[in-house]
Amino acid sequence: MSAANGGVRLDPSPSSSNAVLTDLTPRQQACLELAAEGLTSAAIAERLGVSPRTVDEHLTSACEALGVRTRIQAVARLAQGERRGEARSFRP
Repeated sequence: MSAANGGVRLDPSPSSSNAVLTDLTPRQQACLELAAEGLTSAAIAERLGVSPRTVDEHLTSACEALGVRTRIQAVARLAQGERRGEARSFRP
């Protein structure tokens, strides 16, 4: 699906992932990191002292900034950005 006909275009290039991750607010990053741990919006809200709706807003804004549609995709993009520069190993 192309961006020209209303679809969302994901740019998986390494430089775009890192650049966009630095554009996230500290609260968006915190929400994504907690979501990556498997916490629900309610659990994230409790931990951060905000409402679940506020967490959802931060996650939605992070998804928009990262060019993805779901929190799972956003968490994957966050993990991808954090792994940049790590040595790759095929050992378990």
